[in-house]
Amino acid sequence: MHAFATVVLTLLLCLAAEGKAAAREPAASTRARLDRVCARTTEYACYTNHKYGYVLAWPKHILKPLGESDAGDGQVFVAQSGRAELRCWAGFNDVLEQTIPQAFAQAINEPGRQVTYQHMGKNFFVISGLEGRNIFYRKTLLDYGVLASFELVYAPSYKTLFDPVIKDLSSSFSIDPAFGYQ
Repeated sequence: MHAFATVVLTLLLCLAAEGKAAAREPAASTRARLDRVCARTTEYACYTNHKYGYVLAWPKHILKPLGESDAGDGQVFVAQSGRAELRCWAGFNDVLEQTIPQAFAQAINEPGRQVTYQHMGKNFFVISGLEGRNIFYRKTLLDYGVLASFELVYAPSYKTLFDPVIKDLSSSFSIDPAFGYQ
């Protein structure tokens, strides 16, 4: 069975077992993005955050999950060497009350960072650059009333390893109410 279909089926069974019903399946465009990455099960696993309804592929042979945060807003994944870390988190935007331009301005002005690349769209932004001696890459989405982000920080010696991974992370990152509990 296709890897994504297995993930969705497992999610639906878990929800049904808890007496909850999923509102719908993820949008076709979301499924297509995820399938391009998450179907590569020898390389990636997909983290689904059910509280905020987002999903992110992560390279399972490079990073290790540390478990979901107590608040249920995300997770941290680390390299065994300690020289790379992937974080993802989210919040309901009716609480955060941030527009993409506001979240973007806050992100590019974080202390200790030198932003060398930035791009903002209607419902997302991407920034990357240097944090001390490390490279960072952040993508933030605003969709379905959720502001979600992931950030990968890694040593420059990992650049060749992480350049293709960043493309996969970015293309898999999606918010869709079908991933959340209804």
